[in-house]
Amino acid sequence: MKYGVLSHFSTKNLGDDIQTYAAVKLLPKVDYVLDRENLDSFCSENGEPVAVVMNSWWMWEKWNWPPADCIYPLMISMHINNYDHYHGASPIQNEWIEGIGGDYFRAYGPVGARDQTTMKYFAEHNIDSYFSGCLTLTLPKQKKTSDAGTYICVVDLKPELEEKVREWLADTGLEVRKITHKYDARNPDTPLEERLRKAEEVLTIYQNAKVVITERLHATLPCLAMEVPVISIVDLDSPDNYTRWAPYSDWVNYISEENFINHNFQYDFLNPPPNPTNYLTARESLIKRVQDFVAETTGEYSVEQLKKTTYTPEEAHNWQYELMHRTLDIWLYANRDLLRENKKLKKMLQKL
Repeated sequence: MKYGVLSHFSTKNLGDDIQTYAAVKLLPKVDYVLDRENLDSFCSENGEPVAVVMNSWWMWEKWNWPPADCIYPLMISMHINNYDHYHGASPIQNEWIEGIGGDYFRAYGPVGARDQTTMKYFAEHNIDSYFSGCLTLTLPKQKKTSDAGTYICVVDLKPELEEKVREWLADTGLEVRKITHKYDARNPDTPLEERLRKAEEVLTIYQNAKVVITERLHATLPCLAMEVPVISIVDLDSPDNYTRWAPYSDWVNYISEENFINHNFQYDFLNPPPNPTNYLTARESLIKRVQDFVAETTGEYSVEQLKKTTYTPEEAHNWQYELMHRTLDIWLYANRDLLRENKKLKKMLQKL
């Protein structure tokens, strides 16, 4: 059996590649790297089946669903975020999970959800799901380096938060290293090896830090997995944060921005306490599910032996054509509204 992992080929977020790295570490080999946004047009060599771990953030281009028949999926650690056209995403939110699109999820389910918001979304569409947690919780520890314990990482903190950290640690002798997950890897020809090398490089820096302080979910969860002391700066009252962070709020040491700036917390940066360990059950379950998936797919199979959907390729193409048609219609009217709004704003600016 051949194995594949997902990659977001046009990502500007290292967290996407860290999620890919987590999948790679659990598979016996990687024969294919699939573009998450174009799974419908994926073609394997001679049409052979490819077992794919489908952990990811889903998805900008929802009209490119369902995946090709040659993909045999393990739908785990999935996060559905229905950004609209204001965020540069597809304007459709539910259409892609209705009809044949929903049938795909039902056929290969239950779906492992990364958060309760995603579980609720699937439940609303009568699709069986469960809370799996994020696959980055399974990451292995990285190598120790000679500078271990001599620095603290601040990862994509707002300037005022970073300034506070530097102020508090000014006389401790600890170095403050500024790390970002923002990087431009939008060249679709960037080899997987290069992406994974960058992910491993950053993970190794985290592994050897005294403490990691971050607003990034995919810095926090890897640190949990690697047993690196980590503080998450997150306001769970914010809807954007709540949808992604809520499941992990009992698993991490987190502080609101306001409390952090006012130093309204107790945390010893010089002698950081260990992280909570109640994530370990989810970690073990994630590892076992991937191991079972590998055991299930060990051997030689044809696409017909593994396929669980009942619709024909022609039916899938017709459904997808209609989905694309509806997407263009919605986008057309949405863009017209945006243009009208922009014209109004321009007139107001001219008057001012």
